[in-house]
Amino acid sequence: MVNTLTLNPAMDKILYIDRFQRDITNRARRQLLTVGGKGTHVSMTLQKLGIQNRAFGFGYGRNGQTIIRALEEQGIETRFFYSDQDDRESRTNYVIIEETHGSSTTVAERGVEPTAPEVAWLLDCLERETASGDALVLAGDASNFRDPLIYCHIMRRLKGKKVRIFLDASGPSLKRSLEEGPYLIKPNRDELAELCGLAIQTDQDVLTALKKLERYDIPVIAVSLGGDGSVVKMGGEIYRVKPPKIDAVNTAGCGDSFLSGILYGLEKGLTTEETLDYATAVSAAAAACSLSIGFDEALRDSLLHKAKIVKL
Repeated sequence: MVNTLTLNPAMDKILYIDRFQRDITNRARRQLLTVGGKGTHVSMTLQKLGIQNRAFGFGYGRNGQTIIRALEEQGIETRFFYSDQDDRESRTNYVIIEETHGSSTTVAERGVEPTAPEVAWLLDCLERETASGDALVLAGDASNFRDPLIYCHIMRRLKGKKVRIFLDASGPSLKRSLEEGPYLIKPNRDELAELCGLAIQTDQDVLTALKKLERYDIPVIAVSLGGDGSVVKMGGEIYRVKPPKIDAVNTAGCGDSFLSGILYGLEKGLTTEETLDYATAVSAAAAACSLSIGFDEALRDSLLHKAKIVKL
């Protein structure tokens, strides 16, 4: 079973404008409201790909209720701690998309800090309902927690269950979690530079950084290079992946889509090259979508086998 955990889910309010200008009133041409949060994005993308999964998280107030309902309406099992007591409300993120040149900017609220009993409830639930061999995606913002090492605590709690951890985090949470034996990490160029204390500018710099990470014995390291693709260590080999050309509209959810594609390949028993090709096609199709989550399936299919994958 694939599981996801979203510690700080949100509703994404997407505002579409021609061009953002400072110090004036920018009027949106249109707006959309979708579910936000990296873990929930992975859950919804996996479900779209036909991979049944279970979503864990916290939800508060009307926004939390909307998030849980949206997941369940797609057939996703939910194990959320939910409360509508007091005035706590799951956060809203504001995504500004400049349609003239396809750039996106996010303004994120901090979100609700769960209480100690609420965290204990969720940890007990995770330990009770995950099984050996399960995948657990720990992804996204945890700035609502005072403890920056919350992901480390979760990994330690589940270590005896042999759950495969797919970690998409940054900063101290990522660095300290390496010692806990994640199955996958997915740093971008800046996160890899911070992790290894190196300037990452070229593919050779990425290879040098991956060499420094060998002592952790992490089976999959997927380094995101934005529109220039990725460098991925997987199956004992390192691959340079260059995506097909597309007209990008919103790149906000591309990393979540790429991770979902990797999970799809692993669940379906695809070869490494097939997995990377599929993940790249899903990610590229997501970049061409105006939403922060979702993609056009026909476009994804047309992009299959279009990525350039070279073993380094």
